[in-house]
Amino acid sequence: MIKRTRLRHANRFRQIINALIRNGFGFFVQKIGLMNEVPGLRKWWVRDKERIKSTEERIRILLEELGPTFVKLGQIASTRNDVFPQLLIDELEKLQDHVTPFSYEEVENVFETEMGETISTYFAEFDETPLAAASIGQVHKAKTKDGRDVAVKVQRPGIHQKIEADLDILHEIAGLADRHIDGVARYRLPKIVKEFSKLVRRELDYTIEGRNADRVRKQTADNPSIYIPEVDWSCTSRKVMTMELIDGKNVNQIDTTSMSKKRRQYISETIAHTICRQIFIDGFYHADPHPGNVYVMDDDVIGLLDFGMVGRLSPELRENLASFVIGILRQNTDDIVKAVGKIGKVPIDLEVQDLKKDVDEFQDLYLSVPLQEIQFGEVVNDLLGLIGSYDIEVPHDVTLVAKALVTIESVVSDLDPELSIIEVVEPLGDELMHEFISMSQIKRRIKGQAIEYFDIFREMPDTIKKSMTLIERGRLRHDMRMPDIDLMSSRFARIGNQLTLSILLLAVSLVLGSLILGITLGDLDNAAGWFRLPVLEVGFLVFFFLFAWLTISILRTRKK
Repeated sequence: MIKRTRLRHANRFRQIINALIRNGFGFFVQKIGLMNEVPGLRKWWVRDKERIKSTEERIRILLEELGPTFVKLGQIASTRNDVFPQLLIDELEKLQDHVTPFSYEEVENVFETEMGETISTYFAEFDETPLAAASIGQVHKAKTKDGRDVAVKVQRPGIHQKIEADLDILHEIAGLADRHIDGVARYRLPKIVKEFSKLVRRELDYTIEGRNADRVRKQTADNPSIYIPEVDWSCTSRKVMTMELIDGKNVNQIDTTSMSKKRRQYISETIAHTICRQIFIDGFYHADPHPGNVYVMDDDVIGLLDFGMVGRLSPELRENLASFVIGILRQNTDDIVKAVGKIGKVPIDLEVQDLKKDVDEFQDLYLSVPLQEIQFGEVVNDLLGLIGSYDIEVPHDVTLVAKALVTIESVVSDLDPELSIIEVVEPLGDELMHEFISMSQIKRRIKGQAIEYFDIFREMPDTIKKSMTLIERGRLRHDMRMPDIDLMSSRFARIGNQLTLSILLLAVSLVLGSLILGITLGDLDNAAGWFRLPVLEVGFLVFFFLFAWLTISILRTRKK
C-alpha cells in the first residue's frame, strides 16, 4: 500500500518531503524512513531565515506552502485543543489560504460539465469577476431568468484529484510517524487524518453543503431574526451550487461606531443565541461562524452563510454536554469529571483523583471571577485541553463545539464587550436538562431500553447454542491484545538483527583469524591438500554474501 502510494503520487510525494526538509523538519523525515526520497545534496538544506523561527511557526509556514489540503488540515487541527499543545493551536489559527481566482473559461468548463448546459442557458446575467475566491472554489454573482439575484459557487478545476492525492500521502506519513517516532502515538495522527479526510470530502461535495443549509433553514424557520439563504436545487450539483444572494454586510464590514448601544446589543445577542441554540437544543450547528459567514441584513436580521463545516450532536451527547456545561457553571468538579467519563473514551488506567485535583485547580484559576467576566468559550476549550492531557479521547464534534463558542464569543465581543456567553448558555442548559427529564423523554428511554433487553433475551438461546457448538468443535478462540504490541515487536526485531550481525561478525573474525594464523605459521608446501585451496578468499566471499543478505533483511525490517 505504501509503495503504491509513493509510485502513484511520486512528484507530489517528493514535493512534500522537500518542503518538510526545507522548513527544518529533516529529522522528522529521517525518523519515518523517507530520507532516501530526497537528492543527497539537499537533504539538510534549510533557509537561514527559518532557523530563527519557532517550531510552531515553521509548521504553519509549511502547511501554507503545501497548499489547500494542508491549510484545511491545520485549520481542523486547530480545533483539537484536547490533542495538540496550545502554542501550536494559537499558530494554526493564523493559517490563511493564498489563492488566486481561476479564469472565467475554467468556470464555464466546470459548469457545463456538471450541469450539461451553458451558463447562459440558466442565467440572464453572470459576473465574470468572482465575489470571493477560496482554496476549493469561488463565488460569482448572477441573475436568473426570472430576475432573482443569486450567488453561484463553482469548484476549482482539478482540486478534487489534488486533495485525494494529498490525503493518500497524509495517511501514509501519519502511519509512519505513529509507528516509528516515540511519543507520537498519543496524538492519534492516523485517526485525526481519517476524521480530516471525511470532513474535507464532505466540503468537496456541494450537495452536502446545500442539504446542511436546508436543515438549518428548517431549524430557524420560526425565528424571524435569522435568515438562511435558499438553495436553488435546479442548478446545484457536486461541483456547482446556486444559492439566494444575501443583501447585507458581514460583521467585519459594518460600522459599529455609528450604531447605538441598544442596536449592538440586539445584534450580538441574536448571533450568540442562534449558534448556542443550534448546539445545545437542535444538535446540528454551524461549526465555522467566523465574521465572514455572519451577515447583518435589513432590520438587523442575521444571515448565516457557508455550511460546508457543521457539527452533529446525538441526543445522548447533547445530554452529557449539558451536564458538562452545568458542572462548569456550578463549579462542581464531580459533575464535570462524571460528564467527561460519558462524553469521552477514558483510558483504563486513568488516575481519577489526579484529574479531579487538576480540575479543581483549573476552576480556581479560571472561574474565581464574576460569571460576566468569564470567556466561556476559552474556558471550555482549555478544559478540553486539560482533559486531553490525560489521554481521554473526546469526539471531534465536541471539540468543534468549543471552537464554535470561542469564534462566536470573539464575534460578539467586538459588537458588545459586556455580553457574556454564559448568560446565553445557562438558560439553554436548563432547558435541555428539563427536556431530558420530561415524562415523554423518560418514557422514550424506558421503551428503548425495554426493546433492547427484549432483543438480548430473545437472542440469548441462539447465542448459547452457537457458543456450545464452537466449544464442542474446539474452535472457541480468545483474543488477547496488548497496546503498542506492533511497536514492541518491531523494536525486538531490530535488536535481534543487531545481535545476529554482531555474532556473525565475531564468528567470521575468529574463523578468518585462525585461517590467517594457520597459513602464516604453517608450511604451505608440505600442507595437506585442502590447505592449499584459496580458503581465505572463499571465506571473504561467504562473509560478504552473508553480510549483504543480513543487511538487506535489516533494512526491510526497519521499513515495515
